[in-house]
Amino acid sequence: MSSRSVSPTHASGAPRLLVVVALSAALALSLAACDQAQGVVDQAAGVARQAAESATADAASAAIGTATAKALSSTGITLVSPPDCTSDLTVDGVAVKASGTVTCVARTTDRRAVRSVFDGSLTPKSCVGSLTISIQDREPIKIDQVDGCRIAQIVGGTGEGSAS
Repeated sequence: MSSRSVSPTHASGAPRLLVVVALSAALALSLAACDQAQGVVDQAAGVARQAAESATADAASAAIGTATAKALSSTGITLVSPPDCTSDLTVDGVAVKASGTVTCVARTTDRRAVRSVFDGSLTPKSCVGSLTISIQDREPIKIDQVDGCRIAQIVGGTGEGSAS
C-alpha cells in the first residue's frame, strides 16, 4: 500500500480559494446593490425636485393671478373668470425662491383681452418684481411692487396675492 501524502498547502488551498471566490462574489453583489440603491435615490431626488418645481410654478401662477385680478378690481375692471397663468421660472429649492416670469391671460366682462406679466422673484413670503397688466384698448397698468404677494403653498399654505 502506498501512502500518499497530502500537502497541507494543497489541501487547504481549495477551501481558501472558495472563500476568496465567495467573498469576491459577495463584494460584487454588494457593489451592484449599492449602485442600484444610489440609482433609486437619484431617481427619487429627481422626482422630488420636479414635484417642488411644479408646486412652486402652480403657487406662483396662483399668486400672480390673484394679484392681477385684485389690481383690476381696484380700478373697477371685472374679469369673466380668474386669470389663466403660466410661468417660466427657475426654482432654487435651497433658497426656496423662484425667479423669472409669470404670464396671465383673461377677459373682462366687457370682452376686452387682458394680459399680465410679472417679472421678478417669488418666495413663500414675497414677490419682488414688476407686474404689467395690459388691457385691450387701454393704457397698461404698471405695478412696481406687488404687495402681499407670496407663494406660501410650497411650505403648506395657499398662494395669495394682492396689488397696490
